[in-house]
Amino acid sequence: MIIAASVLYFNEQKYDEVLKLIEKYKNIETHQQDIENGKIVITIEAENNKEIEDIEKDFTQHEFIIDLAHFAFHFGEEVDKVLSGGSVPDFDITKPFTRKRLQ
Repeated sequence: MIIAASVLYFNEQKYDEVLKLIEKYKNIETHQQDIENGKIVITIEAENNKEIEDIEKDFTQHEFIIDLAHFAFHFGEEVDKVLSGGSVPDFDITKPFTRKRLQ
């Protein structure tokens, strides 16, 4: 299980549409909201990196989403598996975490 702590930046006039988009995903929780400035702190729980990337792709399809910035990841069991000689299909412990922008 991977947990991503992220900030979702959006057009503040489209808040209701943003909520509908988030509600599509049972694995996304909202924590803090700054509606006037178009920001929501969210966490995403995923089985793998691809699941997080698929959510990013879906979000970019909507013109009211400005950016989805990941600020922290918890890899938990994935790190333990790799360090003990196991394999996790889309997890590469040799690559450092980098913040990427959607645009």
